[in-house]
Amino acid sequence: MRFHRLVIAILLLLSACQIDGTGMVLAPGWSYHSLGAWKQFMPNKMALSPHGHWLYFGSETSKFSPLASVAALNTKSGHTHVLVQGLRNVNGIRFAPDGSLWVAEGEDQGAIWRMAEPASFPDEQRVNALTHETTHPGFAPFRFAGRFAHSAIAFSADKRFAYLANAVNGGSLYRLDMHARKLAVFHRDKGWVTVIPEDAITSAHNMAADGFASIADIERMPDGTFLLAESGTGQILKLDDQGKKPVIKSWLKHDSLQHPVDLTWDKSRQWWWIANADTGADKGADTSSTLWAWDGHHLYNIVRHPVSRISGVLAAAGTVYVNLQRGPNNPSMTFILKEKRTEPE
Repeated sequence: MRFHRLVIAILLLLSACQIDGTGMVLAPGWSYHSLGAWKQFMPNKMALSPHGHWLYFGSETSKFSPLASVAALNTKSGHTHVLVQGLRNVNGIRFAPDGSLWVAEGEDQGAIWRMAEPASFPDEQRVNALTHETTHPGFAPFRFAGRFAHSAIAFSADKRFAYLANAVNGGSLYRLDMHARKLAVFHRDKGWVTVIPEDAITSAHNMAADGFASIADIERMPDGTFLLAESGTGQILKLDDQGKKPVIKSWLKHDSLQHPVDLTWDKSRQWWWIANADTGADKGADTSSTLWAWDGHHLYNIVRHPVSRISGVLAAAGTVYVNLQRGPNNPSMTFILKEKRTEPE
């Protein structure tokens, strides 16, 4: 009798979810529309052009993709252009206040690369990440942003500061004054302390600046504060830099969050999306992953994949874009989430 009850319970659970042919498990009331699928890309974070026609993303290196790259996907046609190849790794991407596109190279002594005019940037350009030689002058390292494992990029509401983090375990948090071109590191007691960009890691260590357990993303909140996804601890921190001295406190800690890797504020729904690597993320192995929605009170499981990594999420104008990295039996994919109901379940 117990066995039959268990079977019935499992069948009811499966019927409540939608298991897709790609292996994704979607919550009731949600579906998706694929924008593109690839075997050679390992897409990470995304940035949407101001008019919404182009979705830019970086591709990490992996056993499937030996070259890191930057690509642009046409949101109408689904056609993808490879803009740059040759980077050692691409872990983050963000539009700067001046309209340039910043690309985060997530390697030891990595750089922030700046694409001056992304809308008119030609296809198939190449760089030498070690010598910083490029085939196009409009794409070059932005040395003021420091040399470390870049991943997270965020800008203050007044466009004065850029916030960056060394994504390694024990790495520091930095703030770049966009006008003065000065880089500073976060110190809990001293506030922001100026460092030399080329020597940012050593300077932070020598002054005993605060270290974090791998900050994978930084997102600005509607009130001007910032959320930091500390992947190594599974928690989300809050940075308030609006007073005389910056303050960082814990904002969200939940048993379901093991390795938050990307965040985005959904203005239309008034909640946060959180891409989380459930297992294996700290060992470089194939990993299950979940896309959560946080409404300020509860976490809702919207999408889960048992073997592939949900590596990026971006909400803009009511549309939710998601990147899924290639797993053992499926290609990488960029898709749009579609909601049939007004609230997650």
